[in-house]
Amino acid sequence: MRKIYFLCFLFFLNNVFAQKKDKLNPIAVYEKVWQEHNSDVRLKLIKTIWLDDSTFEDPSASIKGAVALNNVINEFYKKFPDAILTSGSKVVKDNYVTWDWKILDSKNKLIMAGRDFARLNGKGQVSKIIGFWDQGVTLSESEILKNLETDNFKVVAKYYECLFKTRDFNVMATIIEEGAIYSQAEGLPYGGTYVGFNEWTKMYAKSSEFFDLEIEKEPVYFSDATKNEVIIYFTIKCKAKKSGKTLSMPISEHFDVKNGKITAIRSFYFDTKQFAEFLRSKK
Repeated sequence: MRKIYFLCFLFFLNNVFAQKKDKLNPIAVYEKVWQEHNSDVRLKLIKTIWLDDSTFEDPSASIKGAVALNNVINEFYKKFPDAILTSGSKVVKDNYVTWDWKILDSKNKLIMAGRDFARLNGKGQVSKIIGFWDQGVTLSESEILKNLETDNFKVVAKYYECLFKTRDFNVMATIIEEGAIYSQAEGLPYGGTYVGFNEWTKMYAKSSEFFDLEIEKEPVYFSDATKNEVIIYFTIKCKAKKSGKTLSMPISEHFDVKNGKITAIRSFYFDTKQFAEFLRSKK
């Protein structure tokens, strides 16, 4: 009987790993696409995973279709002909995949780095990719997908609820570690590094001087067991108090969680420069 249970368990594991591998196949092809220098060869590769309505967005481009993506990569290699692309391990949740990446030159000097989010259609093709840039990002070496029904996930979900739903800073304070670090992009009017929850609240107050916001798209959650990291990706819609203008902006926030408390948060805006200019613009 034990042997039967063991064989069933092995079958279950093989099935889980096979499903994950199937989902990662289009991402593996996508990475080969970016590593291919020949435009014609690359376009053929793109068409195996890209649909006419598949989209790609990052701070430099917003395009649809295979030819347009190929053109983006052609332009990239005109600027960085000796670029070498590397990527970290993938975190999978349903039909979403996220991973860190780096671009180095021939002398191993960092050109840029960031994180991509991909949405798959379940048929071996990519529906959408959104890329975030950050010069200071460090590749995650994670290899294990953590079940999202965990304490870490619940802690981050509670933080999100307190900040954007209930505005309950008293409850939020109970899940923030003493001396926790919050990093905001330096280009923002409230940018910088904030240490300790009291400093965090000052940052929240300062940011509220520049805009009002609402959640346009609720977050997608990812989790990484090896680094006690939780990542959320969501979209905010902001109204600038100086100009009265509105802007939608995707955001990725990376949480470090230890012993049931948040020890660090790093925020990445889809286009930090655009967001900073939006907040400072006048009527």
